[in-house]
Amino acid sequence: MIQVGSRELKNRLGRYLARVRRGESLVVTHRGAPVARLVPLEGVRKEDELERRLNQLEAEGHLRRARGVFKDFEPIHIGGKALSRLILEDRE
Repeated sequence: MIQVGSRELKNRLGRYLARVRRGESLVVTHRGAPVARLVPLEGVRKEDELERRLNQLEAEGHLRRARGVFKDFEPIHIGGKALSRLILEDRE
């Protein structure tokens, strides 16, 4: 079970809620002392149902799910004026 300080939880609440959503439990501490526990709700979660359906569609051959991570995006640099500048000029 993961322990997280109250300030850390406050600053990164979305990240920790995502972990709970995935099934992990958290113990919230205040000045090092445990004060609360965050646990996932019981019952079928929407994510579980979605994952089950995607696995079923993949097994039936209707889709192929991506594996791995995306590479970093490298923007294309082109010459000329910025698009925002062109729009402003067009409005004049």
